[in-house]
Amino acid sequence: MEIISFFNHKGGVGKTTLVYNIGIALAEKGKRVLFLDLDAQANLTAAALAPEQILGSWSENKTIWTCLRPVVDRSGELREVDLQQIRDRVWILPGDIRLSEFEEICPQGWTEALAGNAGGFRVSTTLHRLAVFLGERVSADYVLADLGPNVGALNRTALLASDGFVIPLAPDLFSITALPSVGKSTALWVEEWRAAKGSAKRRELDLDFDLPLGEPSPLGYISQQFTTYRQVPAAAYRQWIERIPQEYENGVVGPLKKAGVSVPHQPPQIGEVRNLSSLIPMAQRSQSAVFELSGTEARGSQFTRARDTFSLFEGLAMGIIDRLSGSE
Repeated sequence: MEIISFFNHKGGVGKTTLVYNIGIALAEKGKRVLFLDLDAQANLTAAALAPEQILGSWSENKTIWTCLRPVVDRSGELREVDLQQIRDRVWILPGDIRLSEFEEICPQGWTEALAGNAGGFRVSTTLHRLAVFLGERVSADYVLADLGPNVGALNRTALLASDGFVIPLAPDLFSITALPSVGKSTALWVEEWRAAKGSAKRRELDLDFDLPLGEPSPLGYISQQFTTYRQVPAAAYRQWIERIPQEYENGVVGPLKKAGVSVPHQPPQIGEVRNLSSLIPMAQRSQSAVFELSGTEARGSQFTRARDTFSLFEGLAMGIIDRLSGSE
């Protein structure tokens, strides 16, 4: 089982749409997928579940908050909940705005872990243990986590729980300037986690859970949400598209290589997604992947365009998987 996070410091880059469509494409290829909504805004949950299903999960205490509350309250261990099955081979643990309460205890847990305190390791490995526990329950091949747009304590815990991470990008100034923040923060977290594990070893802590490696590989970036003219990127965006590879190398790959993290030998760009315009809201209304839209939901040329996106998202999914096994 592999844990993959989708993460960018900048919001508004279509991250949740990517996570969802790539996950459903993996399922179409016969893989078993678990979605974890690790963003307090719960956009992935809204993409996957109808409003009445979301209300049901909240009223029946079947969200990520239900799992985490005993850890937050320091009253017990992770609590088990029933996952929502949304396809034959796809499940989701619904998000919850109260996820922010878990983030509030993460800084103290981190400080305690760095000091070699067992309680700090329990908090700092919570998301890893949750992903492994729930993934094993459904025999998942891949756990796909949707992270919020920040470099805060929650995302630190989530990234260190991951085997690799993907950066969705829009070809604009703000996406590019966010890359050094992503790389610098992740590299620092990796180095600090190594120090924390060293403290645990020196103190000979007898933990009843495994510590994650804490060295997420930068699997690459996916460029999306730009307009085209006759199949050529619009001129206003072309300059940013051309800058992304070097900026990604300098801002993300460089710091992580320096920190000793494995980096894929494949090119950094996993792929690109052209503007899918009206197809995205159509899919969101029916909790569908774009390529699942029916002929009544998308008509004529829209339906053809929607069906054609399967090869796009399948290619992105396979590119990600290929990079997971192709790090150096």
